[in-house]
Formats: sequence, C-alpha cells, structure tokens
Amino acid sequence: MENFMDRLGDNGIGSQDIIRANAQAEAMEAARTRQEAEQYKAQLEELRRSEEEHRKAIDDANEQLALLSRRIDENDVRIHDVGVQIYRNVQAVVEKTKEEEKQHLKTLEEMIEGSNVDVVSLIRKIEKNYEEIRSLEAKLETIQVGVETKNSAVTPLVIITMLLVAADLAFNILVRLGII
Repeated sequence: MENFMDRLGDNGIGSQDIIRANAQAEAMEAARTRQEAEQYKAQLEELRRSEEEHRKAIDDANEQLALLSRRIDENDVRIHDVGVQIYRNVQAVVEKTKEEEKQHLKTLEEMIEGSNVDVVSLIRKIEKNYEEIRSLEAKLETIQVGVETKNSAVTPLVIITMLLVAADLAFNILVRLGII
C-alpha cells in the first residue's frame, strides 16, 4: 500500500487529485442515474397514456356489445311476435278450410242422395281427404312448436307451405267432386 502511495506521489498525483477524481466520477454517475430516471419516467408516462387509450377502447367495445345484445333481444321478441301472429293466421285458415270441407261434404251427401253415384268410392275419397286434413293438423302443430322455440328461419317457409298445401287440398277436393 505504501508503494502505491509512493508511486502516486512520484507521479505528481496528490490526495486532492484523487478526491476530485472521485467527486467527478460520483457526479457523472449521479448525472447518468438522473438521465436514466428521466427516461424511466417518460416510459412510465407513455405506458399510462397507452393504458388509458386501451381502457377507453375496451369501454367503447363493451358499450357496443351491450347495444348489440339489446338489439338482438329486441329482434328475438319481434320475431317471436310475428311467428305467433303467422301461426294464428294459419290456424284460422285451417279452421276455415275445415268448415268449408264440412260444407262440401254436406253438399256431397245431398248430391249422393239425389244421384246414382258409387257410394263406396266416394266414401274412400272422403276418408282420404279426412286423412289429409289430419296431416295438415299435425303439420300445424309442428309449426306451433317451431314458433314457440323461436325457430324464425324455418317458420315462415313452413307456414307458406302449409297455406299452399291447404289451398291445393281444397282445390283437389273440389275437382274430384266435380264442382270445378
């Protein structure tokens, strides 16, 4: 150690020079530390701004999602209401068709009494028409189940099909009876 001190003294470096050098080194280290601290503060502030932007974007997305959810719920209610209304209309048409068929059967009975028609074949036709009406009722029940489960994509097509089938059935009965 003394050798080191002697060498320092020989080179002209004194203890004051060492103290000044240490002070300069500490000052440089403090400046570097302050600079790093400023960089960290700037990065932290950038992260905070970024977090606020992300939080705002998430809040906006949640609002849009809530709005979309409300619209879907409203549409489900509207679709269900329309499906129920269509079901009731079809049911009314089927009931009206039943009444018309009863009236046609009554007319047919009157015609049979007044003419010489093959009663057995006529009864078979009536039974077949009755089976078709039963089939329509079963299909109508299927439509009702579809409406109650909010199967809105298929229900309108089934209802339209049922109306067409009912109209076709009525037309075929009138043709077979010779009324048309």
